[in-house]
Amino acid sequence: MKILLISPNNPYNVFRVPQIFKLAGKLSPWMQVRSRAAFPGLNLAIIAAITPPDVDVQIVDESVEPVDFDTDADLIGITAMTNMAPVGYRIADEFRRRGKKVVMGGVHVTVCPDEARAHADAVVQGEAEPIWAELIQDFRRGQLKPIYRPKQLFDMRGYGIPRRELLKQQYYLFPSTLETGRGCPFDCEFCSVSRTAGRGYRFRPTEEVLEDAASLKNKWVFFVDDIINGHRRHALELFRALKGKGLRWAGQATVMIARDEELLEAAVEAGCRGLFIGFETFSSPNLKKLGKPDNWRERFFETCEALHRKKIVIWGGFVFGLDTDTLECLQETVKLACEARLEFAQFSRLTPLPGTAQWIQFQAEGRIIEADWSKFNFQNVVYKPKLISADELNRCARDAWFEFYAARRVMQRLGRNHPPISKGN
Repeated sequence: MKILLISPNNPYNVFRVPQIFKLAGKLSPWMQVRSRAAFPGLNLAIIAAITPPDVDVQIVDESVEPVDFDTDADLIGITAMTNMAPVGYRIADEFRRRGKKVVMGGVHVTVCPDEARAHADAVVQGEAEPIWAELIQDFRRGQLKPIYRPKQLFDMRGYGIPRRELLKQQYYLFPSTLETGRGCPFDCEFCSVSRTAGRGYRFRPTEEVLEDAASLKNKWVFFVDDIINGHRRHALELFRALKGKGLRWAGQATVMIARDEELLEAAVEAGCRGLFIGFETFSSPNLKKLGKPDNWRERFFETCEALHRKKIVIWGGFVFGLDTDTLECLQETVKLACEARLEFAQFSRLTPLPGTAQWIQFQAEGRIIEADWSKFNFQNVVYKPKLISADELNRCARDAWFEFYAARRVMQRLGRNHPPISKGN
């Protein structure tokens, strides 16, 4: 039996690498020369790892290689986030036209299972790990069910080492990704993580993480956990266990890591060199809804200063288009990001993903203006903003990127021939 697992691409794929970075390998030995995508997802490599050993598995990430529709695979598995769903559906339809059986899963399929069923013989609603063996057995008997729903979340134990050898690792900027846990206790209105991965944390045993890390050929690692420091005790145990393993890593964290000297020092000793942090907004009416303190601006600068003292590169995430956002507020956000000397920043248009509280609210208010899922990629305005127009929001987000990455701003952050930037100026 042969299975082909596919991660679809689309023209707006946020994981594609800009042209300039395709030569990154000439600048740094830990970046790949022929990069076509930022880093590989682990979902399909994990599914391949738990597939029975008598099944031949192939993985295609369409971000780096084309799909072969002439494959001799018996079963086609397709995963899709919302902005990849239209491409995923077209791939599924073509395989079914050729007589292949198709199963679809992923975040979008989990929240829109009825939509996906029109394109697949079976859909997986939720995590595939708990039901994967059952699905394969049903396929072998010719008795695929139309929908598979695991009774509980995956406990993160025993999936072994993801089958990264099935990925075209030479085409990723950062080929080594590692997972230590899933879930998020925060419930941001625009985020789908807590609704699809659960509001409680689940962790891989530390010894399994260490075994996985030891198998990596490239020791520059990106942790795909939504919040690497979300559970302090686990994070501290993990960082101490990784110390001396030769890793250099980046991950996603909350500002709390900068206020915990013991945890921060342990992270640095374990090889932390960069963190993505969702600062989101400085719009006062939005702070409480997003779990931010009243002194958020001061906390923001304190966080950046604490991380920079440890020589940690910061990638700040900001959301444009919340209901209380004005043009002045968004322009102030860019100014503060520049003043804090963030090495990198992303300015995302608010995107009400299906299944989130934001989606439910905007649907009820009749504010969703886009039906093309490929546009739900944080780079398009797909709803009616409240205090500004869609055109103004688009222009402001575009200008934010140009302003932050302007040559003079880059030089200021590097501190070359420019005076220090003072907070509030």
